[in-house]
Amino acid sequence: MQRDQASRTALGAAFIRAQHHLHDEPKVLDDPYAHRLLTAAEVAAMTQRYLDDARELGVTAPDRESLLAETLRTVKPAAMVLARARYSEERLALALARGVTQYVLVGAGLDTFALRRSDLGERLQVFELDHPRSQAAKRARLAAAGLEPPPNLEFGAVDFERESVADALARLSFQRDRPAVFAWLGVTMYLTRPAIEGTWVSLRSVASVGSELVFDFISPDALSDDAPAAVRRLRERTRAVGEPIITGLDPMTLRVALQASGWTLVEQLDGVEIHRRWFAGRHDGYVVRRRGHLACAAVR
Repeated sequence: MQRDQASRTALGAAFIRAQHHLHDEPKVLDDPYAHRLLTAAEVAAMTQRYLDDARELGVTAPDRESLLAETLRTVKPAAMVLARARYSEERLALALARGVTQYVLVGAGLDTFALRRSDLGERLQVFELDHPRSQAAKRARLAAAGLEPPPNLEFGAVDFERESVADALARLSFQRDRPAVFAWLGVTMYLTRPAIEGTWVSLRSVASVGSELVFDFISPDALSDDAPAAVRRLRERTRAVGEPIITGLDPMTLRVALQASGWTLVEQLDGVEIHRRWFAGRHDGYVVRRRGHLACAAVR
């Protein structure tokens, strides 16, 4: 992201979650707060942007609302935005059953987990790490919406270009001797490979045995000139807002790369498996891109 602005891609993810909450059944992930964090002007602008993209990509539908839904589900990354959060929270549920009490959202954006899961307030400490500008913007949005951060949520402002995740967590009440689930969603594709590997190492330095790391990534062919038009359009869009997609990870070598950083790959989901788990049987046309992947690694 550009240093002088809050994340723009975080707005796009919140818009997708908001549209899913307002218009889709059944829910892959139900976020009743996302639409409250967006202004009417932002919703209007993003709606128009997607409708413009639909026309350029040849998407058709009988009316404006249907066209927006069709565009989000079929040519935009809506399925992955929903699936990655669902996957992380499913892994967290399994960890809670084992007694894990810490959840760290790295690059939290406009995530609303702590609000949505107030029932876990007595059992789980939630840490949100993000760039100071992004975090300040989010806290302002929460205040404007009349939403009070729950007591079990702790914010940590961190300039990822200047310091490590470990440095940021050292300033918070995070307990390094206790396992945690780290969610690093919608970030890797915007970083260089050294920055990705550096973050794996930094997270491992504060992750005790029993901890897990959940993240998403794209395969390298998503960056090629032969990628589908919708993928190339997405790359153009993120570049235009100062957050270009620059890095893909090879699923075939991911296990070895994680091992070099001290992590053990638990599972890796490709587009086929993502569709099978959360979108099979739906009749609203969600398309999972084959170039998108989810992964979970652990400290064993």
